[in-house]
Formats: sequence, structure tokens, C-alpha cells
Amino acid sequence: MRGAISIREVANRAQVAIGTVSRVINGHPSVSADRRQRVLDAIAELGYVPDMVAQSMRNRRSMTLACVMRDFTVPTLSLFVDAMQREVEPHGFSTMVASSGHDTSREIALLQGFGQRRIDGLVIASSSERSRALLSAMREAGFPIVLIDRRAPAEFDSVGVEHAEGIASAVSYLAALGHRRIAILSGEAGLHPTRDRLAGYRAGMAREGLAFDEAWVRAASFSPESGYEQTAAMLALKNRPTAIIAGGSSLLPGLMLAAREAGLRVPTELSVIAGADSDLARLSIPAVTAVCWPHDALGRAAGRFLVRRLADPALPKQSLTVRAELVVRGSCAKPAKG
Repeated sequence: MRGAISIREVANRAQVAIGTVSRVINGHPSVSADRRQRVLDAIAELGYVPDMVAQSMRNRRSMTLACVMRDFTVPTLSLFVDAMQREVEPHGFSTMVASSGHDTSREIALLQGFGQRRIDGLVIASSSERSRALLSAMREAGFPIVLIDRRAPAEFDSVGVEHAEGIASAVSYLAALGHRRIAILSGEAGLHPTRDRLAGYRAGMAREGLAFDEAWVRAASFSPESGYEQTAAMLALKNRPTAIIAGGSSLLPGLMLAAREAGLRVPTELSVIAGADSDLARLSIPAVTAVCWPHDALGRAAGRFLVRRLADPALPKQSLTVRAELVVRGSCAKPAKG
């Protein structure tokens, strides 16, 4: 049987020095893009697996990264994690995943546990950007952290989404169909995605010359239960909205259930836009118009940022913000008369 592939064989296949292969595996930024790709191709072709024990001893690292999301039952979040994992694996890192339940105290406990396990870096969609205890725990963690769609701590590397223009485009699309009573649901008011979506909503309404009732603006939680409760409350209003934007993929199930229980058909009696794409949005009948962005691009960037940060802790702050764009499907129509 063939023995383990050596680093020398990888170097020969890629036509580079052994030191170059080592720098690629360890995420060192001083390798040209062409040489890095040749090394990665050679690793894939030969099936090379780095000696994790030796590498860990040399680098004094566990070669383990972690990713914390609020809820891994959301398929689009799984896309992020998969892309991150594929990005870091060629550099010898494994990925540990955990769900926080969007609970600040649990996130603090996870940070402490990760420190005890000596992970090398963390990617997290934190539950709060205002909790002093959580922000302090993140700053004192002892390993680099990349934020997912968050802006605090401001000095951390981050990946995120420009939600505002996506939501403003959704408002304009609904206004062009004739809607005047347009509502929005989103999560906790202190989080970047909510702040950005509400800013986009207000900007879009102003751009279209539309006034709005504050009762149509709901920022409570990203949970499906909140989506249901807030939608039910809005649909019970005397001047109920004729269109609702669900600013978060977890809110759409609750919105759809509340609309069904109210006896409203989509789109003839209620137009719906998902503020993030999901399997439910794509597979519903009719399919739900959604504000979309590339989760996989964010996952790759998050992994890349961690690898670079570990190779060079003095790097300037790294960040990537992607655009959110409206994808039109069948869940919107002209508002019913009356």
C-alpha cells in the first residue's frame, strides 16, 4: 500500500520549494496568488494531509477554528459554515460549530469554553452589539474573532451585508405595484442587520413619497414565534398593511402562518417579501420574492480572514461587505381594492 504523501511530493508537483508549501498550509500572506493556487491544486490532486500533531507542536496551535451561529436549522447559515470549512481545510484547520440560541450568556460561556480548548480563532454572529459583558468577553478571548454581520467590537475583522439598499429596493418594487401600506419585520433593534434594514425601509418609503405608520415597523426578535406574533398584530390593525417585508429568514415561517390564519391569500390579498432567502421562500407556492446575498462568499472570506490573521496578527483590519439584491418571484401583486 502507498504510504502517506509527503510535503516534498506536494512541492515537486506544484514546482515550488518545500518552504512555499509550508507557508501556504500555514496561511502565510507572503505567497503569490499563482503559487498558492498551484500548491492548493497539488494538495487536492495528491490527497495530501498535513501532520496535524507536528504542525500543532511547531505552531503551538490546536489547528481548530470555531463558528457560532444562532440557529443551524437555517439552511442558508449552513452554506456559510460549509464555505468557511472548505476555505480553511487546505491550511490544516478543522472547524468546530456551535449554536448559541441567540443567548448572550450562552455565548459568553462558549467563549470561555473555547479558550479552555485552546481554539485558534472564532467566527461568530453574536446576539448583542451592546452587551458590555459580551463585548468584554470577546475582547479578552485570547484568539482572533471574525464577526458575521455585526459592527461591534469595531476593531474586529468582519464580514457582512449591505441590507439597506436591498430593503429600499423591496419598498420601491412594492410601491410600483401600487402598495402604500408597506410594513417591515426584523430582529432585535440593537443589531446591525436590523438597524440597516430599518434605515433602508425608511429611506425607501421617503424615496417613494410614502408616509408610514410606526405600527407597521416591528423590531423584536428574529425567532419564528416573533414573526408570527408581530404579523398577527399588524394584520389586526384597522389600517393593516397590504404588503409585509420579513427582514430575516427565520421570520418568514411565522409571517406565512399568521397570514394563513387570518384567511389572507398570498399574493392577491397580501404581498410578501422575504428579507433573506431560504428554502421556504424558494419552495413556497407561489415562491416568495426575496432579498438575497451570497452566503458562501461571506463564509470563504471569514475563513480567509482568520487564516491571514493567525499568520500575521499585525495585519490592518479586514472586512468584506456584500450587496443584497431583490430577486422577484411570485409572492407580490397589486394590492386588493378596499
